[in-house]
Amino acid sequence: MKVQTKKLTTAAVCTALAVIACAATAYLPLSFMPLLLAAFCIFLACKRGSMVYGLLCAAASIGLMFLMSGLTVKWLMLVLIFAPYGVASVPLNKLSYFKWKTALIRVVTVIAFFNLTIGVVYLIATNVLTVGLDINVNAWVSKVGGYAVLAVIATAVLVSLDFMFYATAVTVLKKLPASLTKTELIKQKKAEQNSDGRAENTQPEYDIFGYEIKKGDDKKDDE
Repeated sequence: MKVQTKKLTTAAVCTALAVIACAATAYLPLSFMPLLLAAFCIFLACKRGSMVYGLLCAAASIGLMFLMSGLTVKWLMLVLIFAPYGVASVPLNKLSYFKWKTALIRVVTVIAFFNLTIGVVYLIATNVLTVGLDINVNAWVSKVGGYAVLAVIATAVLVSLDFMFYATAVTVLKKLPASLTKTELIKQKKAEQNSDGRAENTQPEYDIFGYEIKKGDDKKDDE
């Protein structure tokens, strides 16, 4: 299978899963949690497809959810928070939670991102779209103690979910190695040629936990 075909197939599967998550949010009495799965699917479409495929996945999810739910607060959250978060997670993925310096940078970045996007959703819902939404945002926010309290709670929850997002991404990306380009495949085949002219398999193998199996480990086990 060609590299582009693999990328397109991966992006199509991610889009289908993202739409299913959006449908669950639209039709079932659930919170915004399925939208995090939609964001993860957008992230995978970017990482294992391309940025273009990821943006197309986001656009399809946004458009189809609007057809299913109409103008709702959940749809606004997908448009302004979770779809952008899925795309933004591509560069964020370089910031590991398992090293304190990068973890600190990531936490600060994520807090700034979520507070900005939550604030935009709140301003649009209370000042621009004063009619037409499924709930009265002002009345709902006042029940929890005001916007400041809502922002603190939402930020704490979303930062915790970002840690889960990162940990899941690390595992899934190891299970789904990136497709090699034609040039990379040629280089790999040349590297696989041993001194006798026979090819040996240098494709990395992974254990059930997603960690690469070193070839030397097998020899040590045999000894």
